[in-house]
Amino acid sequence: MKKLVSVLLSAMLLTSMLAACSSSSDEGTSQDSGEKTQLTFWAGLTGDDQQAMSDMVDTFNSEQDEIEVDFYSVTWGEIFTRFSAASNTENGPDVMLMHPTDLPSYASRDMIIPLNDLADTVGISGDDYSDVIWEGNQVDGEQYGIPLDYHCMSMFINMDAFETAGLTAEDARVTSVEEFDALCEKLTTDDQYAVGLGSNYAHTYRYWYGLLSQAGGSFLNDDMTAATFNSAEGAEALDFLASWVENGYAPEAEADIDADWLGGTIAMVIEGPWFIPTAMESGMNFATVEFPQVLGENAVWGSSHTITVPRYDGRSEEKTAATETFIKWLVDNSFNWSAQSGQIPANQQIRESEDYMSLDLYPYAEAFMNQADYVVYEPLCPGTSEFGADNELSPVANAVYSVVGGESDSETALEDAAASVDSILEE
Repeated sequence: MKKLVSVLLSAMLLTSMLAACSSSSDEGTSQDSGEKTQLTFWAGLTGDDQQAMSDMVDTFNSEQDEIEVDFYSVTWGEIFTRFSAASNTENGPDVMLMHPTDLPSYASRDMIIPLNDLADTVGISGDDYSDVIWEGNQVDGEQYGIPLDYHCMSMFINMDAFETAGLTAEDARVTSVEEFDALCEKLTTDDQYAVGLGSNYAHTYRYWYGLLSQAGGSFLNDDMTAATFNSAEGAEALDFLASWVENGYAPEAEADIDADWLGGTIAMVIEGPWFIPTAMESGMNFATVEFPQVLGENAVWGSSHTITVPRYDGRSEEKTAATETFIKWLVDNSFNWSAQSGQIPANQQIRESEDYMSLDLYPYAEAFMNQADYVVYEPLCPGTSEFGADNELSPVANAVYSVVGGESDSETALEDAAASVDSILEE
């Protein structure tokens, strides 16, 4: 009975939300009548990111009088549940933010549309993006996402701790396991660990994913039908991570790497660019350097917030034109998004603009920009939504956690995870 009541309440909430967000309806929006064209824009942003995007939408609405955008954002899990219920209806969004790993699932179900023509129409060119970032938003060669930003991993270092240990920021740019270990030895004291490593945190999976590519390994085979990370390279990457705890460089069962770094428990934390504003507000004397490149080839896990257009067969020409205008504006003004959220502009012209380079956060963003050409996205196939870093039930993430926590060896954990991934891919 409790389950039935919960389902009914959820249905009532969804119905109410859809009614409130039904501005995709073409009734009363004709510019011929002097009224603004109404668009809805959905995202799964929360916290500072949500506020940054809300401010951007407010700016767009105030700068012109032909289009009114209604921005709606909740958690990623909830927004996708609601999107599935509203797909191809007048109650769905006109524009939606996703991650690249979301694109294959919704493209395969015909819930989002290719954007090649839209990009050509409004003058958004792949030439303004690194090949990795632009192609990382394609499914079967079709452009389903226009990347607003990209985010990867870099090391945030406590410069006071480094100076106490006789180190400089340059010493953190390690290029081998031996150099990394030597750095950690100097930073590990009776009351300080060298580096953070979450025991049940998606970042730990992301570290391993980048290290897997560094070691020359791959996550899936070329046609994305079977797991290949259960390899010597996968085990090498995972054993390296586990050694941080085994050697005493990272705390055991660490619950909050950010709090530990801000509180001085650890000297280094590996985070995304969204952490830059928080670090700056803390007043800590810090610097950022690139993710440790220690196992061979340069590689680092990365993703994007990417702009998509959900399919709606009843969308009018006015709404189509308004959608194109808004997306072009978002790309052209992604400086504002990056300045407030810390995310790195995907568009190279924005990254190289005087306005962006003059930001106080720019010196901290450089470490992320230096890695733009060797960002490695997760596989763009439908199963990624089940086994990728953003799914807390990911069998791969849980394999990583089990090894880092000393509960399993890398070979066994990766073999079990690969079997689960193969089952997902066969569905």
